[in-house]
Amino acid sequence: MKTHKPKVLKPLIVPSSKSKNEPVKKSKVVKETKTDNRSDKLLKLEAELNKKFGENSIQLGFPKDEKGDLKTFVRIPTGSISLDIALGGGIPEGRFTEMSGDFSVGKTTQAIMTLVNAQKLGYVCALIDAEGTSDKEYLEYLGVDTSHLYYSRPDGLEEATQMLIDLQRSGEVHFAVWDSIEASPPMREYEKDFDETMQIGIKPRLLGEYFRKFQASNNRLVREGKRPFTLLALNQLRDKIGKYGDPEYTPGGRAKNFTKSVDIRLRRGDWITEGKGDNKFITGLVVKFKIEKNKTYKRMQVGEFDFYTDENNSSGIPALHNDTCKEIVTECVRWGLIERSGAWFTPKDMDTKFQGLDRVIDFFRGNPEKVEDYRAKILQLTAKGDL
Repeated sequence: MKTHKPKVLKPLIVPSSKSKNEPVKKSKVVKETKTDNRSDKLLKLEAELNKKFGENSIQLGFPKDEKGDLKTFVRIPTGSISLDIALGGGIPEGRFTEMSGDFSVGKTTQAIMTLVNAQKLGYVCALIDAEGTSDKEYLEYLGVDTSHLYYSRPDGLEEATQMLIDLQRSGEVHFAVWDSIEASPPMREYEKDFDETMQIGIKPRLLGEYFRKFQASNNRLVREGKRPFTLLALNQLRDKIGKYGDPEYTPGGRAKNFTKSVDIRLRRGDWITEGKGDNKFITGLVVKFKIEKNKTYKRMQVGEFDFYTDENNSSGIPALHNDTCKEIVTECVRWGLIERSGAWFTPKDMDTKFQGLDRVIDFFRGNPEKVEDYRAKILQLTAKGDL
């Protein structure tokens, strides 16, 4: 009986350009990085899809700017340093941000301050004033350039949403404040008498359709290389009857909640008073905020700022403005730009010590150049996003 020997596989010899006498050196395998290693089929598929659906409809990797860096979120300041830091620099461009809270807490004023900053950044802005609470004198007092502002008082939800979509699709209007969602009634509700039964769920369905169109329109604008549309909508708070836990919600349906990237809740804190005894009167309030949702930064950030409804004679803050100086000093203490040791405060670039936070704030009020210097420092420090 014949025995079969196991077949021995000979090593595969690869021809080399080196001479036989040259010693073989062991070297690490270095992977070559190619700028584009896609197959011809992938390149052809990409070209066909872009031709079929439009230029830049699909691409390999994420979009980059002119310098070749990945595009980051563009932020629009809100007028409150503390709120901007909590948001990651401001509300994000090309997203839907909802701001809600207690009545008379300053929602409209904070939204208009954001609109002013958007105009300073070169945005073409619009104000959809469904509540009818804004006038030219009020807007110009806060710094709005009313000659370059699109203003409308819609008579219903359908008109408001269609107007917002048309402004967005034009690509020429970049930012809008909607004041407010709850104050915009559906036409079916508007046209019926009070004793007639109204169908439930009209507003959520209309808003659901609007927000689907909102995101699709922004996708189209980005593909066309245009600036996406930013919406800051105000809303009111409601309580669910018989609900356990947190009963508060904002009207408009769940589609709105899924679409919004940022949810800001404002609360009323302590009253700010001036004078003593019979001459004591209220000049403002402490506004507490909480970021309930933020898809572009860390959520559940909290903070507060002082908002003045009347002019404060002692601090010189005009009516309908935030105490920016106090905000900057407070944030500088929080981030270590002003060192604290018990009741003593020392700015890092100064040898002077101040006893009590109020004295530090008074010093900064008398030195506006210091305020601007520390504003730039705190924004540069917090821009790293390490909260």
